Amino acid sequence: MIDRDLLRQHPEIVKESLTKRGEDPKLIVKYLELDTKWRSLMADVEPLRAKKNTLSRGGKPTPAVLKQAKEINKKISIIEEDLKKAESLAKSALLSLPNLVSDDVPVGEGESANKVVETVGKIRLAEGRPHHELMTKAGWLDLKTAADWSGSRYRYLKGNAAWAHLQIMGEALRMAVSHGFTPVIPPVMTKAETLEKAGYLPFLKDDFFKVERDELLLPGTSEQTLLALFANKTFREEELPIRLVAFSTCFRREVGSYGKDVEGMFRQHQFDKVEMVSVTTPEQSAEEHEFLVSMEESFVKKLGLPYQKILIGSGDLGPTAAKKYDIEAWFPSQKRYRETHSASNCTDFQSRRFSIKYRAQDGKEKLAHTLNGTLATERLLISYIENNQRPDGTVNLPRHWRI
Repeated sequence: MIDRDLLRQHPEIVKESLTKRGEDPKLIVKYLELDTKWRSLMADVEPLRAKKNTLSRGGKPTPAVLKQAKEINKKISIIEEDLKKAESLAKSALLSLPNLVSDDVPVGEGESANKVVETVGKIRLAEGRPHHELMTKAGWLDLKTAADWSGSRYRYLKGNAAWAHLQIMGEALRMAVSHGFTPVIPPVMTKAETLEKAGYLPFLKDDFFKVERDELLLPGTSEQTLLALFANKTFREEELPIRLVAFSTCFRREVGSYGKDVEGMFRQHQFDKVEMVSVTTPEQSAEEHEFLVSMEESFVKKLGLPYQKILIGSGDLGPTAAKKYDIEAWFPSQKRYRETHSASNCTDFQSRRFSIKYRAQDGKEKLAHTLNGTLATERLLISYIENNQRPDGTVNLPRHWRI
């Protein structure tokens, strides 16, 4: 959530950021109109509330005072009804504004400004069979039964592939813990409030699966539920950064991806993920962002996969990120690099919603910065399988990845 005072005093800064994202800067005008109305109603009701309090302190009320109090209560009731509506509309408009784009993010429409920062590793296999063909032949993947009984974009992962997947997840967790991250297994369902405070609602409301009876949602990343651990807490500056790493099963509807990556496991409704989250100071957040990216790169290098490091442009940023990097591993069957990781600096956008603060050394309370980064998903497994296929269609898996 963007600072209200910034919106009121320097709306041009937010308009510029929205323009960089390709969003309509009129969203600011809409918010300011609603905010002005809300503040005007507050200015009307506060004197009445004060007058009411004054009358209540005058001892036993006279008939004239009772009449006056009744009239004031009626006026307050009318204004408060309008105030409640105005506050709700202003809050909705505020929550619909994405984070401010960092000054060092390249500007451009859509993916046009995404910049390749570095290409690492030698491509050993320029082209090859797709992972789902290799895995189905080996008896490691059953998409048909999953489609018959669960629907499209689900999978049965079996045998050595299931074991290899668990080994990759475990190795990612061990690596993070060795670098000071605290491991967490978070809830697999959460309230809409969690996703709103994490900055994913209302932006991505159509991409979440919902459990209708209990009004719970299935998160698309553990970042959202991890942040809830810090809600309404104030840390000492010397405690920061705080780093968590979570293993969780995630769910996404993949709205807007119809017809894209339909075959295989690349774009599934259900997938496992190891996610890193950091809480730190504004002064440390840029360095922490680079650290999270270095963790991702180290793990991809450990698997021996060729990859690209991408600085994401303004038009391709998610709503919560001020700056984001992607790591794209090589997929021989597609003859191109595809995203396997992302790492975002969300600055104070999420911490303002969750009220995550720290007490600086000068004694002042300040909003913390939050960051997140993927360490492992199933896409690493399928990239590894494609890059380590043999001419006969078998796959060379490490011994400790085999049953």
